[in-house]
Amino acid sequence: MRRTPPRYLDTPSPLPPNLSFVLNLSPSAMTLGLGNMRRLLSSLGNPEQNFESVVIAGTNGKGSVSAFLCGILNAHGRRVGLYTSPHVYSVNERIAIDGKRVPIEVLEEAASRIVPLYEAIGYSYFEALTAIAFLVFAESGIKLAVLETGLGGRFDATNVVVPKVSVLTGISLDHRRILGDSEEEILREKLGITRPGVPLFCGRLLPELETIVRSRSLRDGIPLHVVGETGSVELRHMSFHGMRARIRTERGDYGEIPLPFLGEHQLGNALLSVRVAESLLADVDRLESAAGLVRLPGRFEVVRLGNKTVVLDVAHNNEALTATARTLRALSPREENAMILGILRRKEFRDFPMEIPSTVNSVYLVEPVIGESHTAGQLLEKIGPKNWKNKTLNVYLERNLVNDDDWMTYAERLASSTSPFRALLVTGSHRTVEILGRHFHRLESG
Repeated sequence: MRRTPPRYLDTPSPLPPNLSFVLNLSPSAMTLGLGNMRRLLSSLGNPEQNFESVVIAGTNGKGSVSAFLCGILNAHGRRVGLYTSPHVYSVNERIAIDGKRVPIEVLEEAASRIVPLYEAIGYSYFEALTAIAFLVFAESGIKLAVLETGLGGRFDATNVVVPKVSVLTGISLDHRRILGDSEEEILREKLGITRPGVPLFCGRLLPELETIVRSRSLRDGIPLHVVGETGSVELRHMSFHGMRARIRTERGDYGEIPLPFLGEHQLGNALLSVRVAESLLADVDRLESAAGLVRLPGRFEVVRLGNKTVVLDVAHNNEALTATARTLRALSPREENAMILGILRRKEFRDFPMEIPSTVNSVYLVEPVIGESHTAGQLLEKIGPKNWKNKTLNVYLERNLVNDDDWMTYAERLASSTSPFRALLVTGSHRTVEILGRHFHRLESG
């Protein structure tokens, strides 16, 4: 069996020039429509036409489904490319082949063909990285790529392909400025990945949203597979060391298998991954080894520091934060738990999830990127005492974290044996996890 992928790989510094140019484009800049992406790919010889694709959209869970699906396919000997986003520590987390991150120098070579086209096409950050992935996949000779959409569907850069299978994980409110102010509007945007005649596998949805999906499927001739109707998943064991569940589908009973990610909310994602794999493989019989081939940083990622357990989770919307809090509460008693919360301004933070006061007894509010994040004071206003009137919650405003040395000193203090908690959840954004996660991983490795 293959070795488990490395837990932590940092970005080499400095980055090579062409890849650096791409990464310095504004991540929040978007172009409406797929015209730029199609022009860019046409200039590159349409590399996306050299392999089949699975396209996965959804508010939460699409990264987990993408990664586990690739793990299952890899366990069965299939050569598969994975494109996911965003990254936490290193840009090559986004692009993998057969479970191995593509080397930086390979990404640089692809970027060197894209950068000269910028003046004529004016592509975005995400369009450039998507084109780099397509070039790398085409030249590697893979036959199938699993593509996670960025944040939309209809106008997402990945939506230039005609997929072999489409997947919708779930819908909740997020990125409303771009996708719409209601779950119905967001769903319609994400259904833009579907095509007539192409099977759509759908995770758990609210009844009113499922009605929209069924109506669209009937109208457009889309074979629909609602996963909850054709399979079941039952939690058998969960601890900080891992999770096991029994999975059954109409194809068979797979028994109790390990899953790559922790949390009851991941059960549905695992079932969805298995059902999609069944549509791509003649036989599925190696699920026991699939989880060991998966590594996706920042998804309830556990770091052990002496008598402390640090959990790194990139949850940044209310549904994801609630699910993460529930998982921690199932694993560790409230009085032993604390949380570090840092949220970027461009992310929506509407209400303080009420699961949090019943999960942790202390919250440390941080500003991961000065000027681009909610300040500790602004977060405090959001989570004011009215939100934990039935719980005593200790709240600390961390104001003097400016440079890397400050963060390292802060991480060392939190990891010390005298800090007043046993389990620490670091969450709220990818940047919060990146900044503190680097230091906690370094402390773990000694």
